[in-house]
Amino acid sequence: MDNNYPPYVFQAADGSIQGILVDQWQLFGEKTGTRVEINAMNWGDALKKMQDGQFDVIDTIFKTEERTGWLDYTAPYARLEVPAFFNSEISGITNAYDLRGFAVAAKTGDAAVSILRSHGVGNLILFNSYEEIIRAAKDHKVNVFVIDKPPAMYFLYKFGMIEQYKASSPIYVGEFHRAVKKGDAFTLQEIEKGFAKISQAELIEIEKKWYGSRLWSGFPVGYILGGAGLLLFLLAGLSLWNRSLQKAVDTRTKALETSEERYRHLFNAESDAIVVIDLDKVQNVEANDAAIDLYGYSHEEFFALQPAELFADAEETFPQILSNNGHISIPLSYHRKKDGTIFPVEITARIFELENQKLLLAAMRDISDRLKSEENLRKNRRFLSDLIENSGALIFVKNRDGYYTLINRKWEEVTGLQRENVIGRTDEELFPGDIGKQFRRNDLDVIESGTVQEKEEILDGENGRRYFLSVKFPLKNDDDLVTGICGMTTEITERKQAEEDRERLSEQLAQAYRMESIGRLAGGIAHDFNNMLGVILGHTELVLHTSQLSGPHLNSIKEIEKAARRSSDLTRQLLAFARKQTVVPKVLDLNETVNGVLTILQRIIGEDIEFVWQPGESLWTIKMDPTQIDQILTNLCANARDAIESVGKITIDTRNISVDAAFCKDKVGCREGDFVVLSITDNGCGMHEDVKTMLFEPFYTTKELGKGTGLGLAMIYGIVQQNNGFITVDSKPGLGTSFKLYLPRYDVPHVPSSVEEERKELSLGSGTILLVEDEPANLEIACLMLKNLGYNVVTASSPAEAIQLARQYQEEIDLLMTDVIMPEMNGWDLAQELKAIQPDMKQLFTSGYTSTTVAQPSFFIENVHFIQKPFNMHELSVKVHEAMQK
Repeated sequence: MDNNYPPYVFQAADGSIQGILVDQWQLFGEKTGTRVEINAMNWGDALKKMQDGQFDVIDTIFKTEERTGWLDYTAPYARLEVPAFFNSEISGITNAYDLRGFAVAAKTGDAAVSILRSHGVGNLILFNSYEEIIRAAKDHKVNVFVIDKPPAMYFLYKFGMIEQYKASSPIYVGEFHRAVKKGDAFTLQEIEKGFAKISQAELIEIEKKWYGSRLWSGFPVGYILGGAGLLLFLLAGLSLWNRSLQKAVDTRTKALETSEERYRHLFNAESDAIVVIDLDKVQNVEANDAAIDLYGYSHEEFFALQPAELFADAEETFPQILSNNGHISIPLSYHRKKDGTIFPVEITARIFELENQKLLLAAMRDISDRLKSEENLRKNRRFLSDLIENSGALIFVKNRDGYYTLINRKWEEVTGLQRENVIGRTDEELFPGDIGKQFRRNDLDVIESGTVQEKEEILDGENGRRYFLSVKFPLKNDDDLVTGICGMTTEITERKQAEEDRERLSEQLAQAYRMESIGRLAGGIAHDFNNMLGVILGHTELVLHTSQLSGPHLNSIKEIEKAARRSSDLTRQLLAFARKQTVVPKVLDLNETVNGVLTILQRIIGEDIEFVWQPGESLWTIKMDPTQIDQILTNLCANARDAIESVGKITIDTRNISVDAAFCKDKVGCREGDFVVLSITDNGCGMHEDVKTMLFEPFYTTKELGKGTGLGLAMIYGIVQQNNGFITVDSKPGLGTSFKLYLPRYDVPHVPSSVEEERKELSLGSGTILLVEDEPANLEIACLMLKNLGYNVVTASSPAEAIQLARQYQEEIDLLMTDVIMPEMNGWDLAQELKAIQPDMKQLFTSGYTSTTVAQPSFFIENVHFIQKPFNMHELSVKVHEAMQK
């Protein structure tokens, strides 16, 4: 039997088991001479041990369909109501269906569990004992529970909560049985025979011990009314007696009439319909005005009716009333009016006797409006419940102490937690760590302020971090005190990610603008510097070619040339970074190009470092200046060598790749398409994140003074950008670095050349050259170099002057040699103007860099002769000869 079911059975303060059933079984042992061993425990354990055969009898058990399959029962010995108990702040709970949408507490193993579930109540919180349930209610962890009425009243009274809770009509009425294992007829018969030996008086004495004596509940109004009428009748009869008593009788009669009139007023003033029925004669003997108005009959018609004619379901209800003694309460019945209208009533009745006359005083209340209100309330509650349950937002309710009392389906889906594991628990229990504390802090802000607040909250799960916006508002009672909070939460993860993406893209765009600005600055500086270097190198070469210097003077001139050449290399790197380097792109097989420089790269890397070349198969072709590939490999391999302290490994590999939008998401300069990837990977010291952010900026270096210019990676960046590619860098301190260069696929097939074109070297030339250069120093040195090569030179310092000279010159001009970038007009447009004057004139263009201001630059680079400044005598002689031979 359950060890926590007062006053039937419970554990006393000293640990002993006491109660009505303990006394009854002890009396059973005395009557039968049978030794009775009583074990009281948790109900779930009791059922299991009974199934396992550890006990002969189980007591205080309700009969259910499932239990009947393995138990045989005695006749019932107690009838128990099982209502729903709910906090007095809640209203509208009258039956099991009204409990849907509430978190309902019940005891594990109770018949109430299956009954509630059969009525659609799915949100159940199960406890091991009745006392645990009442304690949970005291702590506000539950507000609604369904348990047997006796222990509920006992514990509510014990914990001082009797005024805080209300009870509904019985959800169901159970009966206590004693039961044995199926088929154990002998034990069942012995139990019934033994308890039959206990007299009713003995059973009453045991109940009195635990319940106490019952107080008289009061004399019914009908009894008083009937008594007053009878007394009036008797006094009227006594008027035949001695006339000497007439005065006293008149006085007494007047008092009784006054009393009866007072009671008659009270009787008729009652808003409920009250009817007095003679049960022996089965007829109406009294009715108040409310009853006459309610049913629509006249007084004569009403008293001529049989009581059963008032009932729409007389065969069911009236016998139910007659079969009971004492107080009767029928929460719902249906009556019929004179016009045939059927309406619902609530009946309260009491049977009493007056002068051997058995009377029934019944009060009927029309509950049509109440039922409509309750139905509307149920509909509204169902609507609200469906709205909450099917909402796209996460909806929850918590009490003041942070215990969940309600969650909806969306809340379950997002968190992955089931409501039976959530109701009655706190955020700190469900979400350990900072997340649970965050939720509680936000709740306390709402509770303490008593205002609606918006809170941004996070939740970490299997799919990463998710962001939510919660609107939380306080729940208040009639005294305006905050009793809890309700929250509606919407996921904003996508919005947050979009904001982060916008911020990241903004940073990338700013970085791209910054690099572009630096590139323009570097390109402008390099162009001007190239012009000055051209003058220095030109005069140096003239001195070396025309003078018979020797000794220290010759060495000095050569050192000047060497320094100028090195400076020229630096300007080339700056121009490459600025994407303004003069290039001659060719269709390449990248594997062939890399193979051509492997020997040089091995020398750069050294013998102590392992060098691995892994060419990709079926590599797509690219279109690029092969010298740029040499520059990229030379610089990156040198950097990789410097990143390895002693021994290590450098790997170069190639492969094809198709890039999509997802791949480009976090990569600056990335675009979709087909690319050939050139990777240079080392297992050296790696880089920190702050170094990676500065990696491609010109003059930025982590090397010691004198060991690096800071232009190598800037040059590589410019080359790749110039060829419409992009770079990614993966590096971690201590784990090495990998540069990946994505070069666009070129669809025209590569046809490798078997024989390199031989350059023709010309010591002296002949013919007339129109030299156009806006920089005086460059104009002078170029003129001197051409004359030393044997050419007749006509000079012009501007396009306008060149056009005028071409018109005035009487002889044929063989070659136009012009700077590309000049004031007034660029070199391309100048050549077009002069073609109309000198149709057979060839062109040779010069510049510090290839400018985007030149029209049709791709056609210009591939089909027109070009020489980049600064140039030397040998290069100049070759380029002039090639241009004239075109």
